[in-house]
Amino acid sequence: MSILFVCAGCSTLPRDPEGTLRRVRDGSIRVGLIENPPWVVRTTGEPRGAEVQLVRELAGRLGSRPVWFWGGEEQHMQALERFELDLAIGGLDDRDPWIERAGATRPYYEERVLVGVRPSAAMPSSLKGLRVSAEPGGEIAGRLREKNAVLTETADAVAAPDWRLTRLGFTPTRFELLTRRHVVATPPGENAWLVEVGNFFDGQKARVAGLLEQEDRPQ
Repeated sequence: MSILFVCAGCSTLPRDPEGTLRRVRDGSIRVGLIENPPWVVRTTGEPRGAEVQLVRELAGRLGSRPVWFWGGEEQHMQALERFELDLAIGGLDDRDPWIERAGATRPYYEERVLVGVRPSAAMPSSLKGLRVSAEPGGEIAGRLREKNAVLTETADAVAAPDWRLTRLGFTPTRFELLTRRHVVATPPGENAWLVEVGNFFDGQKARVAGLLEQEDRPQ
């Protein structure tokens, strides 16, 4: 004879100790915005950006509305820790040390930063001595210097995310400088809310490059 043990109140479903998912349904979502075009774009009016658009759609799906709060990354991660925000967006990636202080979705979009060349230019066999245009002072410029490329403002080669190379009409080369795995930050431990947000963003990954290209164009 087999005996079935039932644990009253036990459930394998994800839960929110602070009740975030229940609260945002038919209510409002408090969203921390970190300026980082074209992911999040500050304007004189309503914010724009690829992730701003996706959050608006998430809110509509939940019968909710987003309430925007501008700030820096550290400020918003601390606010998530204190459950003062429900989301933080701004092109965050899973290498970000502040993410560990809050919660985060699984990566929903991989952004490969490559060296691309104009269609009329020869495909380079090496980055050594290659004149490459890139934003100065950042991680990408540092990677190019490590490979002995020559940074310049105008060149037949450019280092940029794959979606931007497509928009600019450059041909990607085999030289990949880094990969960013983008996530959305949430309050820690709010697992039902985290699953809801993560599933939504996962379902939009095929659209992300197009949204980024659209927001990257001069307005």
